Amino acid sequence: MDNFQKLNRERKMSEKHIIKDFKHQVGVHCESSSMRDMFEFYRFPMSEAMAFGLDGTLGFGFFDGSANFTGTEGATLPLFIGGKQDTINPNSLACRLLGITLRKQSFTSADKAWEESTKLLLQDIPLMLQVDLYYLDYMDFEESIHFGGHFITLVGYDESKGIAYIGDTEYEDFQEVSLENLKKARSSEHGPSFLHPKNAQYSMNRRSDGKYPPLAAGVKLAIQKAVNHMLRPSLSNNGLQGLTNFAESILTWDQSFNKIVKSPYDQKEYSLARLNFELIPGYIEEWGTGGASFRNLYKSFLEEISTTSICKEGPKAWTNEEIGIIDECIPMITQSATQWTEFANILKDTAETYKNECLEHVNLEELSDLILSIRNVEEELFRNLLKIKI
Repeated sequence: MDNFQKLNRERKMSEKHIIKDFKHQVGVHCESSSMRDMFEFYRFPMSEAMAFGLDGTLGFGFFDGSANFTGTEGATLPLFIGGKQDTINPNSLACRLLGITLRKQSFTSADKAWEESTKLLLQDIPLMLQVDLYYLDYMDFEESIHFGGHFITLVGYDESKGIAYIGDTEYEDFQEVSLENLKKARSSEHGPSFLHPKNAQYSMNRRSDGKYPPLAAGVKLAIQKAVNHMLRPSLSNNGLQGLTNFAESILTWDQSFNKIVKSPYDQKEYSLARLNFELIPGYIEEWGTGGASFRNLYKSFLEEISTTSICKEGPKAWTNEEIGIIDECIPMITQSATQWTEFANILKDTAETYKNECLEHVNLEELSDLILSIRNVEEELFRNLLKIKI
């Protein structure tokens, strides 16, 4: 009997399977919390902040209505800002630094995707799935929201009940999702095509020899990846230049936001200013960033380097001077995080108070200056981090 026949037989014998040793911890960002849980399963326990920092994805991107991207045809949202660059992919730096191979599979059929998922689960291989969170049974939204860039972990199923067991960011314990809705979540084609999940699943495998680079050296690589995102971006709307562009665009909001549009969520008419004043705080504070456009997570990452032995002991241990650079950077990212939150709160409070007239009750020059202040602080921060040589 070959392995495939054996797995089919085992599946028929057991309609329920849960990976017993997999643990989920509450997190703040869907990707990094999923990675953290997977890393612990593969015997690399760490904080979510460390998992985030090791992947080196911190950055900044600004896209306004003048940008054209595949899969955004007909989109009604003219502005997006993001505090990270890159997403989960087989080239994950964190995985490479831990001697882990990250495998991605995508399927055209939701049924085929589920069949392949169960094969791996029966081998006690947990999975990360990309899904449209609209279909997750336990999500409770005031408004229906389709977002296909959400990540969860899949750890088991009970076909007799028609449910799957998943771990998800801020939810304690494992959540139950109907198999029907999970298939819909994995194959959703709502929203721009670059956010379509395409039945993607990710699995991990440790190197057979168990080897991986010294973690102290790996942390330096991860820091320099984030430094490059900010100081040497591949696109002019990313990094420090992206922050400059964003600050300049704010000065034009009195013209570009002065119109009425339909909300993509409830199809009601709002001023474009109100819609963006409600969306931007979400990008910065609320939608899985950990607050302050991922700066709070990165601050915790730097604090962990400073206060624990992770970089102070073992091969390639850091010098006191290098740890000192991190200590100097912590107040800088603290200031940046505080200002990001201040900016978000101004927009949120103004929208809540003045609704469609919110644009008339903000000082655009002050808002622009606040973003320029963040840009200047972050330039000092990342030029300081540039001093940490690989």
